[in-house]
Amino acid sequence: MKRDFKKFSKHGLLVFAVLISFLPIINPLQIFTNLQNYSFDTFQKALPREVYTDDPVVIIDIDDGSLSQIGQWPWSRNHLAQLTNQTYLAAALGFDIVFAEPDRTNPQNLISAYPENELLSKELNALPNNDQLFAEAIVNHGTVALGQALNLKNQSTSPKNKFGLVIQGDDPRQFITNFSGAQTNIKLLDEAAQGIGSMSIGNNDAIVRQLPTFERVNDKFIPSLALEVSRIAVGASTYQIKSSNASSEKAYGSQTGINHVKLGPLTIPTTANGNAWIYFAPTKDIPSVSAADVLLGKVEPEFFAGKVALVGTSAAGLLDLRSTPTEKNIPGVTVIAQFIQQIFANEFLQRPDWLFGAEFIAGLGLAILITLSIQALGPIGGLSVFVLGSGGIISSSYYFFKSKLFLVDPVSPLIIALIVYVTVTFFNFLFTELERSRVRGAFAQYLSPEMVNRLAESSEALVLGGERKEMTFLFSDIRGFTNISEQYKDDPEALTKLINRLLTELSNSILNHGGTIDKYMGDCIMAFWNAPTDQLNHRELAIKAAHSMNKALSRLNEEMEDSLNFKLEIGIGINSGECIVGNMGSDKRFDYTVLGDAVNLASRLESQSSNYGLNMIIGENTFLHDSSFQIVEIDKIAVKGKTSAETIFTCFDEDTKLTNDCLDRHMNFLTQYRGQNWESANLLIDELISSSNALALYYKFMKLRIEEYIIDPPAKNWEGVYVAQNK
Repeated sequence: MKRDFKKFSKHGLLVFAVLISFLPIINPLQIFTNLQNYSFDTFQKALPREVYTDDPVVIIDIDDGSLSQIGQWPWSRNHLAQLTNQTYLAAALGFDIVFAEPDRTNPQNLISAYPENELLSKELNALPNNDQLFAEAIVNHGTVALGQALNLKNQSTSPKNKFGLVIQGDDPRQFITNFSGAQTNIKLLDEAAQGIGSMSIGNNDAIVRQLPTFERVNDKFIPSLALEVSRIAVGASTYQIKSSNASSEKAYGSQTGINHVKLGPLTIPTTANGNAWIYFAPTKDIPSVSAADVLLGKVEPEFFAGKVALVGTSAAGLLDLRSTPTEKNIPGVTVIAQFIQQIFANEFLQRPDWLFGAEFIAGLGLAILITLSIQALGPIGGLSVFVLGSGGIISSSYYFFKSKLFLVDPVSPLIIALIVYVTVTFFNFLFTELERSRVRGAFAQYLSPEMVNRLAESSEALVLGGERKEMTFLFSDIRGFTNISEQYKDDPEALTKLINRLLTELSNSILNHGGTIDKYMGDCIMAFWNAPTDQLNHRELAIKAAHSMNKALSRLNEEMEDSLNFKLEIGIGINSGECIVGNMGSDKRFDYTVLGDAVNLASRLESQSSNYGLNMIIGENTFLHDSSFQIVEIDKIAVKGKTSAETIFTCFDEDTKLTNDCLDRHMNFLTQYRGQNWESANLLIDELISSSNALALYYKFMKLRIEEYIIDPPAKNWEGVYVAQNK
């Protein structure tokens, strides 16, 4: 179950990391598009485009000063004709204006006001028409482009195109924006112009980031005003639109959109729907002259030689203001000017099709790495991967923008990584707590609370299936339990209550000293130390627990003195050694227990404790040289079932320590006993028994054994080893 739970939590979180990485593809509520745009805007603010000194673009600005000097808008077309004539040396002149109606100041418009005055009508007809003057100026200039405004309301027809068009690959009509009509210039002006382009600026977003290269009115292609001005300036007559599945374009049969637009020697990379990303420079760096200064002759015609001039307005009252990633409320004509500057500088922001796939893989890879790191190294390890991965993605995005002008989105992968880090950290913590709860529940009945907490903190300390460890084992048994049971044969419930109370006291002593209770076998307790977690002082802890058990038993006897006609006694056996500890049993039912010869010896020592008249016997592997307890050697014994001898000891706490004189005589007794000096040994026993020390019962037992040896002496090479006849 534990293994399945861990496997589920590990694999489940990996699956979550993979699935969450698809969020940028799903893009709910356009969240990732907005975040992406924010990141691209940030790069533009940090690294704006540089306007070169030889840049040909200049804006002729109908500013507030021009309106003050020339008059309110719209101006008479003769003023516009004059302005056009003043720029005759320009490589191209574009008007970011639609002249949808005839000039209201045409002299002929006054005839209808005085229909009976034939002389006045004749004089007015003889005066030049302002629209005609403007049209003649456009023709004479030879490189003028006018604008038109596409819309979804009118069903009007756009004027005849003045360019050629070559299409390669899939039909671009399916990719570009379609309009139902256009607001055009009066026919006289459209026919005079060398180019007519759409003045559309981006989509409905509040911030202009892209400009369309081409749009369409039904099946008719409409280039942008920026493209038409550029075409006229370079003297080109034909556009080339290259879409997916064109030669040298890899689309593998998919209709992925427009790749680029070619204009003479200039190539303009586009988005799939034919838009071009605008790389903005500060508006203050774009050359600009006042329209009034041009009309008043303050700007010489030679100033425009070889330049690309755009006529537009910055006057607040004319409401042609836009916001870009780098600035707010700037004249719309400056956005078109920036696009033309890019075309001539050949500096384009690009976002190739493969970038989205690369960003997805980066987000997916980082999400998986974070998940694995958290599972292997914890939240700090996952955070390290998150910080390093985020730094790498941001640095790469910055590098590609600065060196390649590639728009690489760093935000989407980082958002995915952040979501994965927070979520996986939370669930990893949750799963860890569930695992700790499971461990606490499994061991709370057998381990001390401190040990349970230590194990819960690091359940890996428990190696399932068994591991070899040096441990200390304790067996405890109630002496005379058969006789006690006989007294309660008519009241088994009272016997159960008595035994449970006794076992509770003894168990608490074990648990309070860091022991693990392996099992209860009737009236017997089996416990061990140094598993499931390491305890360097496991020998000392077991001995302390044994003394605590004896004290608890004494208190219990005092409390129950009036209700019992007997005293409860226990025997304790303690031994240390290597064993196998782990989950033993079948795949359906198992116990956390120990196996080994050292375990069996501890059980045998407990059985011998009653023979020796001692509360506790410990094996030689448990013997402590430096201890606060008094550990006294009592015999060498070969327990039943073993041929090798074991030196055994008993242990006293500070309240029952033997005097140094008693200890000396005791060790002398063992020497005489093992040397088969029975008479000397008996004399020493008599002396020791008369001193009323804690080994009185032990000495009586040894006196009886000596009497047996006197009758049936051991072999001459006997080494003092007693061979036990019972378990």
